[in-house]
Amino acid sequence: MKDNALFNSIDWHQFSEGLIANIRTEANNLSKETFEANSVEQIVEHIVSAHKLEPLKLHPDQKEQDVIPITQTIDYTNSSFGISAFDEDRIVKVPAYKAVVHVPFDGSAKLWSVSPTTQRLDYSAAVVVGNTLTFSLEFQESSATAEGMTSAIDGKISSININVANVNKDLSGFNDRLEAVANDAVKKRFEQVNKLDAIKTALKIPLEKTRNPSPLNQVKVTVKKIAPLSTKKDEPGAYISDNDYDHILDSIRGAGASMESNRASEFQDEEALRDVMLVVLSGSIISGVAAGELFHKKGLTDISIPFENKATFVAECKLWKGAKYIDDGLDQLLNYTTWRDAKTALIIFNKDNANFSAIQSQINDIFTTRKDYVRTVKQREGEWRFVLTKPDDPGRQIEVHVLLFDLYSKKS
Repeated sequence: MKDNALFNSIDWHQFSEGLIANIRTEANNLSKETFEANSVEQIVEHIVSAHKLEPLKLHPDQKEQDVIPITQTIDYTNSSFGISAFDEDRIVKVPAYKAVVHVPFDGSAKLWSVSPTTQRLDYSAAVVVGNTLTFSLEFQESSATAEGMTSAIDGKISSININVANVNKDLSGFNDRLEAVANDAVKKRFEQVNKLDAIKTALKIPLEKTRNPSPLNQVKVTVKKIAPLSTKKDEPGAYISDNDYDHILDSIRGAGASMESNRASEFQDEEALRDVMLVVLSGSIISGVAAGELFHKKGLTDISIPFENKATFVAECKLWKGAKYIDDGLDQLLNYTTWRDAKTALIIFNKDNANFSAIQSQINDIFTTRKDYVRTVKQREGEWRFVLTKPDDPGRQIEVHVLLFDLYSKKS
């Protein structure tokens, strides 16, 4: 492969605007079938993950190098240095060494070809293959020393790193812009698809707040992988918006806080605790119905909000009986979900353990050690939100919001 000059193929403005244009084009070409099989949020994540840029970082401490003997050709045609003026042959060949250096790096390889807005004029030649940057330096045999070669190699890496820092500076903040563009473009395409084809895919259910909410509900959030898109598209279903999702969680949060302060430990089982949650949700939702013991997919859900025979929100209530019990309950929750149930909740009650902090410290490990774990989205005191893949469809991602309530009271 022929060596190429680094940071010299396209300027940053042209490169970044080209990425933005590609995202808009990709969004404009989204089909109706894609929206039927995936939520808007998942499509945005898929597009962003495909185009998101990671900053460059060389790892010179992990470099590999070799030195091979070569014959170096020197042309003295335009110089009198080092050769007699009476010599007719002004092109000479001398023994030399070539040092070939392989330096691993992290980040988006395409950035090596981009000219940063602030650039050191050093067109270093190198080859990028995978996550390895390879360059070579030549040294005449007569003057080559180990110290001199080491110094030249280190100097070359330092020179390259100056432009690495410059292009990374341009990259700062660009990914946020990229995500905003993708989100706007996908939503506009979604509106176009609905308008042109008059389809009822991904119908949002308005979960309006009641004017007389329940007293319990005092409404007050290493290697880059491209997020997959689902290819399954059952009969178009419904999903709840992020605002409705937050409203449901606020209702559960308010109910849990009230239960913590009102001797809810007197309830003896998960079913009784679940029923309290149902009362709260029913009092705060005037469109849609919160119901318990609804047969849904593979089992009985603790709480679901149905719409046209499909659940748009599913929650599981569990007493804390150890990490294994919660992990099993999580499997149960994921198996309940249909392809459109992207937003769920796992509600955990502690009734029997005095050390509540010890329970809290185990929640993150329960999720992050699972094979279906994707990422942690956000968390607040006593709550966590994780993204997992669906058991029968790795392209489908399920949000699980975990709420943990302490109902323990010392036994007299």
